[in-house]
Amino acid sequence: MQATTPSPSKVLVVEPHPTLRTVLVQRLRQDGHLTAAVGSAEEAVELCRDQSPDLLVSAELLEKSSALRLAQRLGCSLIVLTARSGVEPVVGLLDEGADDVLRKPFGLEELAARCRTLLKRGRIGLQERVAVGPLEVHLLLRQVTLSEKPVELSPREFALLCALLMPPGMVRSRQELLRMAWPPFSGGPRSVDTQVLTLRRKLEQAGLGEGGGITTVRQQGYRFSLDTLPG
Repeated sequence: MQATTPSPSKVLVVEPHPTLRTVLVQRLRQDGHLTAAVGSAEEAVELCRDQSPDLLVSAELLEKSSALRLAQRLGCSLIVLTARSGVEPVVGLLDEGADDVLRKPFGLEELAARCRTLLKRGRIGLQERVAVGPLEVHLLLRQVTLSEKPVELSPREFALLCALLMPPGMVRSRQELLRMAWPPFSGGPRSVDTQVLTLRRKLEQAGLGEGGGITTVRQQGYRFSLDTLPG
């Protein structure tokens, strides 16, 4: 059993400043992007061991690395956030491989628009719906239905379900789920376990089978299992 529509765009924000990082993630998630955020290139590489993001939004200068080097390593499109003034730095970044450059301070709506444009240019696009068997997740509406019947989830449970479905079947560690579904510096591994438990119960009650389709992978994390889904 496979998803009937492509998954939403995966955006990774790399920004050392925690407040700015939080604001950027929250704004990009409003557009339906599956967005994660970290503070360093090392964390970004660790997070992307299994799959690369579609778009990297990164501060120009990172500890022991740079936005350009990180994008090359991850193999994805890049929007550089630079604090340098003048035309020459922007031209230089574009000539060296950046897909777009934004000079700090910038407007959140401008960043969101540039992300949408770049993702569409790469034929990734925003997806409004992800369907896995009888389960449908309407990303922009933030609604979940099972066999066309609504499933009521909290915002955190919804974000957690999206993280487990991108893509379905992939094992996600607790740290990955924290980065993908929680604001930076909030929650911990126990928070993930608690939210997984409540999400399982709600999906079970909705009729999604034992465990609500979510299985525990010992010493690794959780995955959304296609094997247990009803027809």
